[in-house]
Amino acid sequence: MNVENFYDNYWSGYRDTGQEWEEKRFKKVLGPLLGREKVLDYGCGLGQIYQRQLVKSVKSYTGADVSSQALEETQKKGLNAVRIAADNSRMDLPDNTFDGAVCVEVFEHLFDPLAAAREIYRVMKPGGVLVATVPNFGYHPWRMLALLRAQLPTEPQNRQVNRHNGVHIRFFSRLMFKRLFSDAGFVDVKVGSFDNSSVWDIFYCAGHFGVITKFAHEKLPAPLHLSFLQDVWPNVFAMRLRAVVRKPE
Repeated sequence: MNVENFYDNYWSGYRDTGQEWEEKRFKKVLGPLLGREKVLDYGCGLGQIYQRQLVKSVKSYTGADVSSQALEETQKKGLNAVRIAADNSRMDLPDNTFDGAVCVEVFEHLFDPLAAAREIYRVMKPGGVLVATVPNFGYHPWRMLALLRAQLPTEPQNRQVNRHNGVHIRFFSRLMFKRLFSDAGFVDVKVGSFDNSSVWDIFYCAGHFGVITKFAHEKLPAPLHLSFLQDVWPNVFAMRLRAVVRKPE
């Protein structure tokens, strides 16, 4: 299998919507990187979600991706971007270059997440900070989906056309996400919640009763979703996990 073609095919199903994160969300997720000297965006994709905001918030931005299509789209936006080698996750960048890095919703798509984490570690300066996010396999609906229906939340690009081509090929709980960074050499590993969870999402795994989840998201006010639970017990109630880690001095 050609890995680069694999990711090119992935991005061919997406288009640039021009929609970016709200400022509040941007600052909440990537706050530790704001004002830094040089920041790496590992797995920058099409450069369409938070990248423009990040470029304005740091002194120097460098994106990186394995997909030629993604790099082309990112560079069209005037952003600096380099290639990630498909066979070993390496970049043509010197050691100890960046004092910050971001890796948003990437590790779940990788064949070798640890190699990628070690490569990010290599190019970061001692004391540099990495912010990374992934879907949380421990999220209560996915736990129940695995228990009751023996299924994984692979998230196919188009479930109606092909329900078997899930784009998620790695799955992280809070514990395994912490171990990924510890095994790569990072320290001060802190993993908490990311995104807006809802207790009503439990019905995702209940077949036709999934309409209850849809109704709740469309009709119920925010307080009734009990989203605060994602901060109290992220291992179970966080839809996505956010890690903030540091390369030792």
